[in-house]
Amino acid sequence: MKLTLCAVGAAALCLTWVAPAPAQCGTTTTTSPASTCRLPATGQTTCWDNSGNVIPCAGTGWDGDIQAGAPLAYVDNGDGTITDVNTGLMWGKQSNDGSLHSIGNTYTWGLAFSGHVATLNTASFAGHADWRVPNYKELVSILNLGNTSPPAVSPAFNNNCSSGCTVLSCSCTSLYYYWSSTSWAFGPANAWFVDFFHSGGEVSTNAKGNTYAVRGVRGGS
Repeated sequence: MKLTLCAVGAAALCLTWVAPAPAQCGTTTTTSPASTCRLPATGQTTCWDNSGNVIPCAGTGWDGDIQAGAPLAYVDNGDGTITDVNTGLMWGKQSNDGSLHSIGNTYTWGLAFSGHVATLNTASFAGHADWRVPNYKELVSILNLGNTSPPAVSPAFNNNCSSGCTVLSCSCTSLYYYWSSTSWAFGPANAWFVDFFHSGGEVSTNAKGNTYAVRGVRGGS
């Protein structure tokens, strides 16, 4: 924002003030404290009772009633990537074409770094060379727990997924677990993963020698 004030007289005097650019989510500048970013909502807008029956949400205080957090919102950038409007993270789309981006690819935890994201960076996928494996909290941030059938993601991550489709024509989510970059501190030979498909959002740990899917991400502070 630019504001110009002028005092009119024999010689005009004008002063211009330019507002500082807003800080990125989670960052601190010399002129402003760390900006606040709302946690993404879970996506859940329905309420179920103890027997699993759908009931009105009003007044329950349950997630489907409160719907705390920012509504899930994504932008398909048209270059094989998706940007999360809330977190600012850019995610690599996945395909079903047997390429580097295909949902059929699985990696041990170590190869998630030295194989998948290293290749994304060597290829400068979508014009960027700073792709990485998402950490635990980043990976769970794209869960959509309002879905009643798999996968537990928003349509941005699962649409038009058919045999042979590319990251420019579809968006897929693997039926495999997805590795995070976060080790399990209680048993560091294991790492955290998210199951978007079978259990609709289960988060757990397993040995790093297992082969799971990987979705590249970039950005963040």
